[in-house]
Amino acid sequence: MKMLLISTVSAFFKQRTGTFLVLLGILFGFLSANEHHAFAVFFLTGGYGMIALFGIWLVYTLFCAQFLATTWKLPEYTFVFHARTWPAFIRARRFSVQALGFLQPILYYGVYLLIIGIQDKLLDRLWPIIPFYMILILLLTITAECRIRNPVLYVPVKGKSIIKWPVRRPASWLYWSLEWLVRERGITLLVGKLGAMLVAAGTMLYYSTGEYDIRMPAVGMSLAYLLNLGLSFELYRWEGEIWLWGRSLPVPVWVRWGRIVMVHFLLILPETLVILRSGALHFTEVAQLFFLGITILIISHLYLYKRSGLPENAIQVFLFGFIGLTLLILYKIPLLLIAALGMLFSLYAFPKWCKI
Repeated sequence: MKMLLISTVSAFFKQRTGTFLVLLGILFGFLSANEHHAFAVFFLTGGYGMIALFGIWLVYTLFCAQFLATTWKLPEYTFVFHARTWPAFIRARRFSVQALGFLQPILYYGVYLLIIGIQDKLLDRLWPIIPFYMILILLLTITAECRIRNPVLYVPVKGKSIIKWPVRRPASWLYWSLEWLVRERGITLLVGKLGAMLVAAGTMLYYSTGEYDIRMPAVGMSLAYLLNLGLSFELYRWEGEIWLWGRSLPVPVWVRWGRIVMVHFLLILPETLVILRSGALHFTEVAQLFFLGITILIISHLYLYKRSGLPENAIQVFLFGFIGLTLLILYKIPLLLIAALGMLFSLYAFPKWCKI
């Protein structure tokens, strides 16, 4: 079962990372909370709402089925056809679990519809979702069963591309790092950004319910930015374990510090655009939160350098650090002052702690 999930479901989300990132940008960057709610109410109450919802889900499921049928043709997937030796019941159960893995975005949206149904007292309109799930799971299960019963153990030879990309890959550490993150750590990237953007959207939603000063979004966004720590750790591994030949390059330590700042600058842009899109804060306030977020991640990244990786007690360190930062914010210490002191500390500590 684990073999199916890692080799097929994980590979699907890794290869489609860019697509899902674009969808996240559209959903959280262009659609507000009211628009999300309006779509959910339309699906639950509109005359053709459930039909439209099923149509969207069906297109996504067919997309997953096409990936499954195509991928299992590749030579490296010949091991999958040993699944024919499993008993029929076990095979159906395991293929159903694999289908649930493919349908994770749909399942999450179903939970959102359930919340809206409870909030707006529309639970009686929610019952078609269960048959929809059963049909989509059955479709992916049948696709997997048909593929292992009719193996195609060859790969069609692709012809030469008529249109060639005219731009060469830039010789840039920043580009190579982000490309590696998208290609090799796609699931981590999706989960990290989805969590951070959800926390950012929730913070702005709560901020709009009352009269608060900047301390409230500062605490919420500090948590959202801290959720990028997993991506920061992957970048540390890239620099320390994957991009090994970079150690021998004569790069000044200040250039390395600037690279780290720039890559984290790009990492936290999506959730920053979420709070900017909400319109609840002025641009100057968003800029303060943005620079505070960069400082949080730079100092956290420095801790990885100091400990040469992620130690077992890292969660405690980051937790107490977050609590300390929250206290500083609640005592009305200016955010720009906190960010400036943090950046100065990183400039002082980076040459001593950077061992790469």
